[in-house]
Amino acid sequence: MPEASGPAPPESPRAEPPRARYRDWPGRLWTAVRSASQGGWATASRDLAHWAIVAVPIGVVAGLGAAAFFFLWNESTQFFLVYIVGIQYPYPGATGGETVVWSSVFPRILLLPAVMALGGLGCGLIVRYLAPEVAGHGTDETISAFHNRDGRIRARVPVLKMLASALTLGTGGSGGREGPTSQIGAGFGSWWSDLLRLSDRDRRIALATGLGAGVGAIFRAPLGGAIFSAEIMYTGDFEPGVFVPSIIASVVSYSIYGTFYGFGTLFGTPSNLDWVPLQLPLYVLLALVCAGAGILFVRLFWSTNGWFLRRSWPVPLRVAFGAALSGVAVVLVYVAIPWEGHFAALSSVNVGYGFVQAAMLGQVGLASFVPLALVALGVAVALRMVTTSFTVGSGGAAGLFGTSVVIGALLGATLGGVFHAAFPDLVDIGAISAFSVVGMMTFFGGISKAPLAVLVMAVEMTGSYTILAPAMVAIFVAYVATGKNQLYRAQVPARIDSPAHRTEYAGYLRPVTPPE
Repeated sequence: MPEASGPAPPESPRAEPPRARYRDWPGRLWTAVRSASQGGWATASRDLAHWAIVAVPIGVVAGLGAAAFFFLWNESTQFFLVYIVGIQYPYPGATGGETVVWSSVFPRILLLPAVMALGGLGCGLIVRYLAPEVAGHGTDETISAFHNRDGRIRARVPVLKMLASALTLGTGGSGGREGPTSQIGAGFGSWWSDLLRLSDRDRRIALATGLGAGVGAIFRAPLGGAIFSAEIMYTGDFEPGVFVPSIIASVVSYSIYGTFYGFGTLFGTPSNLDWVPLQLPLYVLLALVCAGAGILFVRLFWSTNGWFLRRSWPVPLRVAFGAALSGVAVVLVYVAIPWEGHFAALSSVNVGYGFVQAAMLGQVGLASFVPLALVALGVAVALRMVTTSFTVGSGGAAGLFGTSVVIGALLGATLGGVFHAAFPDLVDIGAISAFSVVGMMTFFGGISKAPLAVLVMAVEMTGSYTILAPAMVAIFVAYVATGKNQLYRAQVPARIDSPAHRTEYAGYLRPVTPPE
């Protein structure tokens, strides 16, 4: 007789391997918290609990990563620039009563092009064989990942970016420190999001959160870093969902970084830093000059980058050649303008924040108003643009934020000296420092299209609210005057233009059929 048919007995659940359960604990934790929160927590509490789980580990890793990178950068600088090339490298943080000191040794300085080429070669090998994303300044790569790749960055990129940047900068390459630290935080944010099994939207927010935490730590500007992460993705918009987790992560990263390297401001400001309302037209003029110089720098950098990319050379050779060209330019200016301990040449080596500190404290010969001082400062501005374009444009791993700070500060000191010569009763010697501080952020605020974040960071990095009003005027005038000239090409105008928000704004983007 045929067997009676009936429902098949349920299969016994297959046991999950212990190792798989162990590896998936972050995802299980996230699911448990989300389920519990849906059981009656208030919406605000639920969101805060969710983002705390996401943001606190990102802040921890960003802070530790920034501290580790600073250590590697410092040790690389001491070995290559101090021990081999013979440069006594200055550091920021001095107050008005201290003197910023730098020096160099001839003929050891002539080794600089070879040392920089060696650093470029090492960076190029990392780019060629381990991670092409390491090349360049890194911020564009992070912005592009946000808009076009659902916030995905390969897990290997942060560590390799740290090594390549420490090598590039430590051997004398001209650039900033924010690029590697922002990629460390952003890369971990992407990886952590995958462990928590977050949605694409939340992964993008975690990526931006890590970017802001890295910037806030290395610049000792946690609020500015948080705002920067929400503002830098667009040229005229914000990413509002980033604010809460980014503030959490920035506070954590700043706290950890400060535990290692102190909680003082990045730059020391003179005690006589001041301004008067009658100077506001001069700050507008400073903003217009910074805007013009910013447009020149943007076009120089991207044209240099395009020239190197069109070469069919092997990547390591291309990066080494760009670094060597940068070193040759520094040596030529070193020989041509020996004023003030070769300030014009040495300020274009490495990060250059110590020379910014000297300019802010009025320790670059402007007190006696020697015309050669203005010439040397102008040459230093032009040289920094050229060396950064060669170093980073060829594929070297370094940031553009930091080098823009140097250019803006020296440009502000130059204009301040000119204003002092033309209007000595209106602009005294102490006011030159104020123009240097405002110029430091006006230059970058215009071309980065992140004026609000830069304004906040200007206050946090100097610890002074004194120049807030002229900085507001100058930064936003430069922002408008630079127009569509932007340093970061991956930025889009607004959220409606971002592929990341395509589904949200689909209804707005549909063509409207005219009535018959």
